[in-house]
Amino acid sequence: MACLFTDEVNTPKELAKYLKENKIEIPEYRPAVIALIVNKDNEILLQRRGPKSRDEQYKLEDIGGAYEETDKNFREALLREIKEEVGDEAKINIDYFAGAFLINKFDRRTDSYVNWLFLLYKCTYLGGNLANNEEGKSLGYEFYKYEDLLNSDATETVLTFWNFYHNEYKDI
Repeated sequence: MACLFTDEVNTPKELAKYLKENKIEIPEYRPAVIALIVNKDNEILLQRRGPKSRDEQYKLEDIGGAYEETDKNFREALLREIKEEVGDEAKINIDYFAGAFLINKFDRRTDSYVNWLFLLYKCTYLGGNLANNEEGKSLGYEFYKYEDLLNSDATETVLTFWNFYHNEYKDI
């Protein structure tokens, strides 16, 4: 899984136009937004997936999720996902768009493979309470130093995203 592009697009319509104009052919895909969240100590915020998550139960995963038709744009979708997962009391700033990645993953809820087009945003955790709002889907939140991720039970996508980010931006 490699980065497809680093130009920010705002909506699914803009995304489809961008892919067409840049001759990036992707068979039927679902867009999703992912938060690459780092705190003041350069630790990465990850959630421990629970038994009711759609895939990779009990592994460490980034915060984020699928774009929904009610979302106005990708940044709004990411803010909604952050709020759904960690609540209103966590202060998380969306800093900038980092890149787009395509991965085909098995979804046990639909019993099928899905082409996910992940849109990654660098975010900063400024403080506040991290609530576990998705009981069963999430077991809670953990902070990791970048160098400790390789020895953790992080998902393949987490390792891919954070290696890309670490190598590309070098600020963690």
